[in-house]
Amino acid sequence: MTLPELLRYYERKTASSVSVEVRHPAFYHCDRLKLAPDQYLHHSDFCRAAKLRDGNVSCSANKLRSLEVAKRGRCFSGCCPCGIWEYACPVMHNGGLAAVLYFGGLAPERRAEADLPEAIRPLPRATEERKKKIRTAAAFVAEFLKIELELFLSSGGMDAKQHGDAFYLENCRNFINCHYLENIALGDLADMLKVNPNYLGSLIRRKTGSSFRALLAHRRMEEAKIYLKLHKHLTVTKVARLCGFSDSNYFSSVFRKLCGKTPLEYKKETETAAPAPAAEPPARSEQLHQK
Repeated sequence: MTLPELLRYYERKTASSVSVEVRHPAFYHCDRLKLAPDQYLHHSDFCRAAKLRDGNVSCSANKLRSLEVAKRGRCFSGCCPCGIWEYACPVMHNGGLAAVLYFGGLAPERRAEADLPEAIRPLPRATEERKKKIRTAAAFVAEFLKIELELFLSSGGMDAKQHGDAFYLENCRNFINCHYLENIALGDLADMLKVNPNYLGSLIRRKTGSSFRALLAHRRMEEAKIYLKLHKHLTVTKVARLCGFSDSNYFSSVFRKLCGKTPLEYKKETETAAPAPAAEPPARSEQLHQK
């Protein structure tokens, strides 16, 4: 059984939403550990709606706080700013944080239904019985991950001899795709891959013709175009937040530079015309293309 299959199984078993915050490159390189796109994020219908409401501000800040707590290596639980109960289980490897398992999407049990926001009322309750199932499931998945990591690494899966240019380019692409809506930088990727940031930045630019920051911006623009085209009610500020920008003015400036028009101009244009093609990074033979 692969990790994605195991997570889907426990979602059905516990009636919760399960996602993983990845902090080790093996998750991008080992086929058995590679997740489906939605499994890298909180993907319940409620969480998606909550991110749209405030441009992912509250959820993103809460995720950062939970990661700091997870670095201590102990499981914890509680309610997020939106009122959803969640259980977090850190997975440690060689003294560092390799991943965090999140089991959530549940309404708190001890609050009366009348006291819950209307959007939360239909959700399954975090009963003591369900919490027990989640703790058991999280412990099993965490042990599964530790074993898979050890097997993969001991078989030479991350051997330095295999760390050619393709390895770093693939991990760069995967890292951007999984974390583009967060406040990430080249240093974060370099830290995860245990490599010098200057070396990694030079390699990326040499092989793709673009910097890490430019590749990140292009990925965010692809997402921004989708929001501007399909969610007309969203303000430019909210779209900026949903695509990883904390400053809407900077977002508009980058959008205009890469797309040739402002976000508002693009939104109006797509109301009556077919959408423009997604912005592409400068073409090179070894570009970070999607496999």
